[in-house]
Amino acid sequence: MTTDKYEVVLRMRAIELLAYWEGRLVTNRLMSWFGISRQQASSDIKRYNASYNPDSLIHDPSVKGYVPKAGFQPVLTTAHINEYLNMLSGIVSESHAMIATPENNLAAVQLPDRTVRPEVVREILRACRAGGCLKIIYASMSNPHWHERIISPHTLVYTGFSWHVRAYCHKSNQFKDFLLSRIERTPVIVDEVPVDSSQDQAWHDELTLHLVPNPNLSDAQKILVERDYGMPDGRLQITVRKALAHYSLQRFQAAINEDELSDALKYPLVLQANDRIKVLPTLFNHSQSSNGD
Repeated sequence: MTTDKYEVVLRMRAIELLAYWEGRLVTNRLMSWFGISRQQASSDIKRYNASYNPDSLIHDPSVKGYVPKAGFQPVLTTAHINEYLNMLSGIVSESHAMIATPENNLAAVQLPDRTVRPEVVREILRACRAGGCLKIIYASMSNPHWHERIISPHTLVYTGFSWHVRAYCHKSNQFKDFLLSRIERTPVIVDEVPVDSSQDQAWHDELTLHLVPNPNLSDAQKILVERDYGMPDGRLQITVRKALAHYSLQRFQAAINEDELSDALKYPLVLQANDRIKVLPTLFNHSQSSNGD
């Protein structure tokens, strides 16, 4: 496939993913991602609607763009949310799902993904952008029976293992993380006074954390870990939002307590002792309020 044809396919896939996951398609997104003119972006949308997925998009003046027709189904992508993640991350390339296609000298492990429905993503994104409230039907590990919650969402978050929405819970009167896979039915807009994201202190506060090789590793193993993570001085410094500290430490496989510290092969990195004192209250609060529990 020539470079020009490849770029066209990438733009067609971006159009499809935006329509499927966000339920709205505007030329500005294509212009900023691909560095193309408004005329080219409009032409691409029409091309997708005529040649790739005929009459699947409808122009809606109220959103100054296109929306998918009822029953819209992707034809260039797999309806896998990781494809949408890649695009949002600025990686408009082969997705997690597509990379598994056989290719010489290239392989990838497909991480397990929880079921996330596009209609849930669409409504939550709309509420995040508009600053509105939603009624959701939710279940969690501590309350596994479906029940209603009113939330004021502000950000979708991908942790590397799951998707959740950061939102104010009007029932518990605090900001929490709600797993998208645990939202039943399509969220509904409700006439409730929303809580602004500026009040989510844990979201706006940042922590600087320092990770070091697990002291229970041998000297040779510590050198390997330092090479793996690019630690020329034997220490890795990361800055994270307080609300995301727990997820970040999980991604780095960093030990934060004595039990984890003793399993050096599973936790090759360790959160520095003075940082543990700083971050543990945040992790405790997270365990109480995460995943909408």
